[in-house]
Amino acid sequence: MESVEQFLKEHSITTVELATPDMTGAIRGKRIPVDSFLAGGLSGGVGLSSAVLAWDYQMEVIETADFSWSNGYPDIFLRPDVATLRLVPWKPHTALVFCDVVDASGELVASAPRTVLRRAVHESNETGLSPYIAMETEFYALDGETLRSRGDRNPVYSLHDNYYLEPFLDEVCATLLSADVEVEACNAEYAPGQVEINLTPSDPLTAADGLLFFRYAVKQLAPRHGYRATFMAKPFGDLSGSGLHIHQSMWREKDNAFWDAQAGTLSGVGHNYVAGLLKYAAEVQLVSVPTPNGYKRVADHSFAPTNLSWGVDNRCAAVRVLIRDAGGTRVETRIAAADANPYLLAAAQLTAGLAGVTEDLKPGPPAANSYVSQEYSPLPTNIWQAATLLGESEFARRALGAATVDNLCRVARSEAAANQREVTEWERARYLDSV
Repeated sequence: MESVEQFLKEHSITTVELATPDMTGAIRGKRIPVDSFLAGGLSGGVGLSSAVLAWDYQMEVIETADFSWSNGYPDIFLRPDVATLRLVPWKPHTALVFCDVVDASGELVASAPRTVLRRAVHESNETGLSPYIAMETEFYALDGETLRSRGDRNPVYSLHDNYYLEPFLDEVCATLLSADVEVEACNAEYAPGQVEINLTPSDPLTAADGLLFFRYAVKQLAPRHGYRATFMAKPFGDLSGSGLHIHQSMWREKDNAFWDAQAGTLSGVGHNYVAGLLKYAAEVQLVSVPTPNGYKRVADHSFAPTNLSWGVDNRCAAVRVLIRDAGGTRVETRIAAADANPYLLAAAQLTAGLAGVTEDLKPGPPAANSYVSQEYSPLPTNIWQAATLLGESEFARRALGAATVDNLCRVARSEAAANQREVTEWERARYLDSV
């Protein structure tokens, strides 16, 4: 309490934002005066409707096992995780703290994304393995008026083609550093206006909080520079989609359990972990790719994986193994779209990898060009298929909780039905006169 009060006083904070992710991975919460925060908000006294855990991408409420019209979507409460208290540098005298979601009795709400990830990390720690992850995401900075990229060349890795974005990106990186979210690297990606950001590694909950705060900063700072930022998986049919890659390793105190020092390669535990990721990837594909739009990102020779393959430093594969000595040997999952919920995604992948270790699973042979190979099982190609697999998965219910799985499936089917009803300009242009 003393350190919290000191932080608020030193930075002349007048407003505190209480933040938590909803089921879609969007940041939600309340802004309260600092006096209210100290009087009751700090102890978890700020409530909001449980609809925040029971709605789709347009905030249309759905009925869940716990929250529905029959009980009137009762209050849940925001309990601050004070270790996450930070400045919101682009807002004067404002701080933000990430919150766990609890019910009226003070118990964690099982289906809340932060709770789901906390549970997965705890189960990992119980085995003696501590997870360490880094999130790498892509997004587009579009012209605020035309909603298209300003350039027309593929700028990937260029130091000059996306030069017009540099003032915006400089402010983003500086802002994040002021809020204790460190950017490890930033580069132009595979389409005009597309950017990739790598955040530094940390424990999974810190990493997920960092990514959520990063999205928040990017979307709020972009309009100041004349842009609209989007983490939509596939905003344009003719341009590259945006992914969310997770780099992950397991540690026993100071030793990387994925590094075999004698062989100078991935350890047996690392191979087990890869096998677990692959075994359950299709069942939790909906967590990785939660919208109908996201499945348009996945295509052959697109750098987005289409099947359950792995390889050493291979960007075609679903799981890419990086051999970087004791400090940096890790695996990178490349399945997820940029709009995935980072908490649920990290929880699903962490639990899958650990299951591989527990079950002593072995991966098949590594891939060369997995796009032309027939030996790897395909990933789901549409949201209906992904929702069916998730809904039927005993593993997913264990990893995420039955309520979370049911909520995700309801939202997915609602989104799929809305997508099915929509008639596009492409369809009119193609069929209006030709049939």
